[in-house]
Parts: sequence; structure tokens; C-alpha cells
Amino acid sequence: MAIPVIVIAGPTASGKSDLAIQLAKKYNGNIISADSLQVYQGLDIGTAKTPVPEREGIPHYLLDVVDETADFSVADFISLADQAILETVKSGRVPIVVGGTGFYVKALLGFQSLDFAQSNDEEVQEDQKKPLEELQVKLKQLADEKLLNRVDLQNKDRVIRAIQIARHGQVDRPKRPEYTGLILALDWPREVLYDRINGRVQLMVDQGLKEEAKALYDRGGLALQAGRGIGYAEFYPFFEGQQTLSEVLAAIQQNSRRYAKRQLTYWRHQIPGLQWIDGQDAWKIADQKVADFLKEYQQ
Repeated sequence: MAIPVIVIAGPTASGKSDLAIQLAKKYNGNIISADSLQVYQGLDIGTAKTPVPEREGIPHYLLDVVDETADFSVADFISLADQAILETVKSGRVPIVVGGTGFYVKALLGFQSLDFAQSNDEEVQEDQKKPLEELQVKLKQLADEKLLNRVDLQNKDRVIRAIQIARHGQVDRPKRPEYTGLILALDWPREVLYDRINGRVQLMVDQGLKEEAKALYDRGGLALQAGRGIGYAEFYPFFEGQQTLSEVLAAIQQNSRRYAKRQLTYWRHQIPGLQWIDGQDAWKIADQKVADFLKEYQQ
């Protein structure tokens, strides 16, 4: 029998976390983060991680699970998320998956097949230092057409993972739980969303984002998977004396808006069954949809 899971999706700064906490309080839920940067310890401000006092006692999973120098794959996410959901259900609570990393959600719900590769950490670390164009050439030399056609050649991490698959083969996919999801995505008029993004970035800078970025820069910067995240990488030219803080702020705001646009496109075209809800009336709409969904599956 499929496990019912609530998913709160949408672009950055759309209000996902606040809505999820409200729903968790009312429906006895646990929150499972589906954010590719919130998994990292120490990256709190730039990832908009909900501070502990604001979590209102709701258990949160997949926050702070790896060191900021570590690599973290979608397969890692799936393994931990499955564990968190099963633990949540076993305790009699409702799993609420929250996040803007659409690929994580797509894979978790079984809409995306995954290649579980054997991997050589030293090779991965060396490949991370190489330019994307060189890695693309290497992959084309190693991979068969079937593997090559499945890879986003503009995504460095996925190209590196595909190189590992081509070199070392795959391991058997683990048997996973089956989920049925109520997938809600917060929708705002574009100009309102962009204003929310700009305001959030300014608040992050005011709260000390520069110090988080400097710590990441000192530990490796762009050589780290986490170090390439929006909100961090834009600071590196400032640390090297090439840009001003105002230029950094503008770059983060611009890149965050562009990221939100890509997120919107991904959610609309890649996630079957997703329902958009008005961000302004999100609680009222989501409350009714969740109540109906849980009533159907808890009878």
C-alpha cells in the first residue's frame, strides 16, 4: 500500500517553510527537507534554514546532515528521506516534504529513475577541479549513447556522476517504499515573488551572510559542491578584491530571481499531479486540500 505524503513545493522565497510548519502543527506532521543546500552544516542564513526556535517543536529531517565540504547526491537524499518518512509514519505522524529542489522531489516520488553508481572519491574530487567542457569531452569518450542521452550536460555534478557510472558501472537499485503524494506549489505574481526574493536576500546580508560565505570560501569555495550555491559563490569576487558588497548583493538578487524562474519551469513541466495554490491564500487552500487528502487515505 502506498504511503500518503504531503509535498509543499514552489520557488525560493514563496513561503514553503512557514506553510509546512502550520500544516504540521494542525495535522501532526514531521517535516522532511528537500533542499540540496540545507543538508549542509553551517549553511544556515544563505539556505533560509528555519531557525530552531521558529520550528515550533515540529521535528525536521535532512537539515545539517553532512559537513559543508562533503558531496551529497540525489541518491543520498533518497536514502535519508525514505528513512525519515518511514520513521514518521511508524510514529503515527504525517510526512510533509518541503523544498525547492525539484529533482529531489521528482526522484523521491518515483517520477525519475535513478542510476546508483559505484564511485571513486578520489576521481570525483579530481574531476570537480576540471572545467565542465573537459568533463563533457571525457563523458562522451566513456559513455554509451543510452547513458549520454540521460545526462544534463550543463550540470557539472551530474556529468561527473555519469562519468563514474561509465567507469565503474552501477549497483542494484534498493527496494524503496511507494508513495502517493499531494503536491502543492505556492504561486505568486512574478513581480511579487521577485520583491520577496530581493527582500529576503537583503535580510540574509543583514544577518551575516558574508561571514557564512567567507567560511565556505576558506574551506574550498568553488571546489566544493556546497560552495557553488547561490548566495555564496557571488561573494568570492568580493573576497578577492574584485567587486563591492553592493555588486555582490545585486548579483545574489539577480541569480536568485533567475533560479526562481528555472524552478517555476521545472515544477510546471516535470512533476505530474502538482497543484498550484495562490500564495496569498495558501493556508486556507492548503488546509482544505490536506484535510481532504488525509481523509481519503486514513479511512
